[in-house]
Amino acid sequence: MKYARVCRTLATVGSLVLVSGCLETEPAQVGTVSEAGGFVDPERRLAAEGEESYCGAEVLRWRYDRSSGALTVADSRLLLNCCGQRVMHVDRIDSIYEITERDEPDAANPRCDSVCAFDFAVSIPEVAPRKIYVRLLRDVVDAQGSAELIWQGEIDVRKLSGEVVLDHVAAPGEACSGASQ
Repeated sequence: MKYARVCRTLATVGSLVLVSGCLETEPAQVGTVSEAGGFVDPERRLAAEGEESYCGAEVLRWRYDRSSGALTVADSRLLLNCCGQRVMHVDRIDSIYEITERDEPDAANPRCDSVCAFDFAVSIPEVAPRKIYVRLLRDVVDAQGSAELIWQGEIDVRKLSGEVVLDHVAAPGEACSGASQ
C-alpha cells in the first residue's frame, strides 16, 4: 500500500516536470503604472490626437514599431482602489502573450474608500510582424480568488496600431479628478 502511494506521487511529480518542460516561456517584461489620475503625458497611454474624454471608457491600445520590432500595449483609465500597490508584467507562453495587471493592498497603507483611475503600459521587444494572441488578466488580490480574464483576442501588429474598448461605462468624476484630459 505504502509503495503504491509513493509510486503515484512520483508519477504525478514526474508528469508535472514533463508538462512544464513542454511549455516554452520567456522571461516576463515589466511594465509601468501611473499614479492615481493616469499618465500626465497622453503619449504614454498611446492616446490619439483629439481623443475623447479620458474618463469616458477604459481602452486597451497597442502600437507596433516596425523598425525595432517592439509592441507597446497600454490599458488606460483602469479603475482600482486608490490605496495599494500595482504592477504589470507580460509573460510569453508558447505563442500567447499574457499581460497581467496586479493590484494588492499595501501593508503600510491599507485600502481606502475611494476609487481612482490608473494607466498601465508595457513595451514587449522582438515581436514578429504578424497576428499574435493576447490575454489580459487582472489580479486584484483582495477582491477575488484568482486573476480575472478581462480580454483575449488577436492583435495584428502589421496594422501598426489599434484599440479595443474594455469598459464602456464612464468613470465617476471623482475617480478621474486628477486625470489629464
